[in-house]
Amino acid sequence: MQLFGVSVEMGMTKSVSRWGAVVIHLLASLLVFAVLAMLVLSWLFPGGLFLAAGGWEGLRIIAVVDLVLGPCLTLIVFNPCKPRAELVRDLSVIGLLQVLALVGGCYVVSQARPLVVVHVFDTLYVLNREDYRQAGLGSQALEDIAGWAPKFFYVEVPASKADFLAQHTRALLNGETPLQQRVELYRELPSDSQALMKVLRTRDQAENGSCLRVDLESSYQTGSVCFDLEARKVTDFIPAT
Repeated sequence: MQLFGVSVEMGMTKSVSRWGAVVIHLLASLLVFAVLAMLVLSWLFPGGLFLAAGGWEGLRIIAVVDLVLGPCLTLIVFNPCKPRAELVRDLSVIGLLQVLALVGGCYVVSQARPLVVVHVFDTLYVLNREDYRQAGLGSQALEDIAGWAPKFFYVEVPASKADFLAQHTRALLNGETPLQQRVELYRELPSDSQALMKVLRTRDQAENGSCLRVDLESSYQTGSVCFDLEARKVTDFIPAT
């Protein structure tokens, strides 16, 4: 039979101990986990978003489901003295349960992944599906902005902090949707580095001149990140103290 891509010869079960079966299952699960972790780190929660926007929490869910659930069930039910048919049935049920649990865990992670990183005045806001649902965004509009990787936008606001705060306060008092959740106001980030620095409203650069330290807020964390002007991505998340 096949268990997470690893062939298990049932004719050899008599020579495989309980712990040997657990080790085989764990190694197969580690392979699956490595692939999923690479997907999470590379596409779903790239760079600093892994720590800032729930990537670590999501990866822990996958780890528990993949590395703990399946091997523990194998440890409980595997017995080399069982008849082959019974052992095949038990391992098949374990494999099915693990796959279903893993699919559920991956779905939870996919729902929590950041869809958009939008800059408003001096802060980057990381938004996922739930953030947009709370703002009343329709399913079609949500699918239009969704992609494999987070998309970056900004919202045009008054240049003066006093004017921006006055506008922001009026919007709150009127019960309006926060600017970072208003998709119709989104603008593509400028391709020119100088124009981008003006949008980000910061002069705090790294020694190599390509990193801007910008405040960031998400449903999970608040802090600051390094915005790479060349790669157009965020790295080096530092949580607020």
